[in-house]
Amino acid sequence: MNFNKLPFNIPLPNYSGLSRTEKKRTTLMLTFSFVWIVQSLISVFVVFFEEDYFLKLAGHLFNIIVISIVFFLLYTKKTNSALVLFIGLILVTIILFTNFISPGSYAEYFYLFMAPLVLVLSDNKVIIYSSFISSYLAFILPNYFLHIYPDYQYQESYYAFILFSVNFIMIYYFKSINVRNEKLLEIKTNELQELNQFQSQFFINISHEIKTPLTLIKGQIDKLDVLKNDSKTKHKINKQISNIKKIVDDVIDFSKMNDETFNFNKRVVDLKKLGWKIYTSFDSLFIQKNITFTFEYSDEDFYVLVDALYLERAINNLILNAYKYTEKKGSVVLKLVKQNDNVSILVSDTGIGIEPQNIKKIFNRFYQVNNDFNKTGGSGVGLAFAKEIVEKLEGKIMVKSKPNIGSIFYIIFPFVNDYIPQEKTEIFDQNKNENIDVSSLLSNKNISVLIVDDSFEMRAYLKELLQHYHCFEAENGLEAIELLKTQKIDFVITDYMMPKMNGFEFVTYIKENQILVPVLMLTARSDYHSKIEVLRLGIDDYLNKPFDKNELLIRIQNILKNHVSRKNFLKDENIPNEEIKENTEWVVELKNYILKNCENPKLNQVDIAEHFNISKSTFYRKVKMETGLTPNEFINEVKLLEARKIVENNDDLSLKELSLKVGFLHTTYFANQYKKRFGVHPIKQEQV
Repeated sequence: MNFNKLPFNIPLPNYSGLSRTEKKRTTLMLTFSFVWIVQSLISVFVVFFEEDYFLKLAGHLFNIIVISIVFFLLYTKKTNSALVLFIGLILVTIILFTNFISPGSYAEYFYLFMAPLVLVLSDNKVIIYSSFISSYLAFILPNYFLHIYPDYQYQESYYAFILFSVNFIMIYYFKSINVRNEKLLEIKTNELQELNQFQSQFFINISHEIKTPLTLIKGQIDKLDVLKNDSKTKHKINKQISNIKKIVDDVIDFSKMNDETFNFNKRVVDLKKLGWKIYTSFDSLFIQKNITFTFEYSDEDFYVLVDALYLERAINNLILNAYKYTEKKGSVVLKLVKQNDNVSILVSDTGIGIEPQNIKKIFNRFYQVNNDFNKTGGSGVGLAFAKEIVEKLEGKIMVKSKPNIGSIFYIIFPFVNDYIPQEKTEIFDQNKNENIDVSSLLSNKNISVLIVDDSFEMRAYLKELLQHYHCFEAENGLEAIELLKTQKIDFVITDYMMPKMNGFEFVTYIKENQILVPVLMLTARSDYHSKIEVLRLGIDDYLNKPFDKNELLIRIQNILKNHVSRKNFLKDENIPNEEIKENTEWVVELKNYILKNCENPKLNQVDIAEHFNISKSTFYRKVKMETGLTPNEFINEVKLLEARKIVENNDDLSLKELSLKVGFLHTTYFANQYKKRFGVHPIKQEQV
């Protein structure tokens, strides 16, 4: 039985606060009641054609009224009252129908089901034993007084007692076994949940440990004199760092796949463009191993609705799998095929193939076929990850293979009709103006920066980057709080994951104590929910590791300028702290409203002020008070931060698509504003 819904999609009551067993019992009682009402309604029409229908009609109408009351009690969470009324109605109904409405029909044997039904619906011993005694007495007593049946046809009282007792004991025994099994199942379920939480936290911790040294490596590469005039070598090294970061992100995403809050960024993707991108990234790898690698497709369109970033990861895993199991002078083919209303992505190889008994297991997590290739390494995660991605994107993945001949993997998605692609209008080179003149930034020794990170190397690297500022250091939030109490701090850069007091707790302390200092979160935690969790606290910015040093410096510059502007405004206006606190909460609502209407290019301060029922001058004052920005600057800031979030989650958008998503009609203006804010162009051109 499905305990998650009622017949005919009748909505369930609010189950909050009920245990799993109570939810099942409530749903079961609702189902019994629903069936009873339906049976009574049918009987109301049937009894019209019978003699002496009046008593039967009254009995069925009585049942309908009382069961409706049971429904009401269940939906208002008065389950005990509903149960007593429900059992009482069963007893009264059987008494009425067996002794007065339809006597002599042997319906008395329905009493046998009363106590077992109560056993299923309740653990209350008073109700259970009361139902047993009352049903037994109702079975034997009426015939002594009413003489409905001849004595020779009716069971002796002790026979009836044995019958009732055996029935009751059997049901009680099976119920005890079921309760014990359910408790064991609940314990195992909780253990699995704890294990999953541990696994997710483990992956997050590992990513933190990996991304911090990656940031330091990247920073040292940028300093090497030998690479100053060798941008190609530098780009290749940075590209490998990015590849390692992607591997770490893959592992984290794999651990979050079954999270209910996990979401894909679906859009229409041209598989030919995606295929060429994948082909060019793997071509040199296959050449080194002397394997022929080709990309095949027809002149047709291949548009599908997917998350391009995750589909690329799935295909990459299939290609790496083919590469691993194909020997020298073999061949691997990436092919697009359109058939009817579907598009198929084929990855075929001339490798060692898969034995029939292993085909159903290869998509299982951590499963590896026992062969010479797997003895050299591997985790058994790649194919499982690919399968989970494809299925969650509502596609299909299949495999055909023959030992010593090769394998073909199929990924199938529905074709998107009537799609008109948007051409990329502008492409920017990410290496242009790469080195920023630090002396031009708002930086001097009068500005003090507090660096909070548990890694000594990271603090040393940040101090080196911020040598034009006066820097303080802290290993965790507790040490940072002591420095905030004793030193004049103008800016805070904090990690998220730290011992004793982490970044989230530290920022919470800053906001609760109304310490007016701008905060930038610098961390390896790149998942969306961690960002939202921290941004809701009201921090000024959020930057992931590994990061670009120029982007960090420009972000600091912009935040400091805004903070100085806000500080001066608060000083000139002499605004009380109570109003500042209230205004902070209002600005959160304002941000949400702007994000909700982000794609509207005509969104302006007049319309927003009207929405919040305030004057234009009040709107200006409230925004300037909280952010140091004018309303138009603040609207652009929210839109640019949203654009940054989109870029981080999807690196395959055209400039035009990205600018329209955040309400900018002119791509050049948008690109310039984006680079001015973050120090990098929104669309990066890869160099191969």
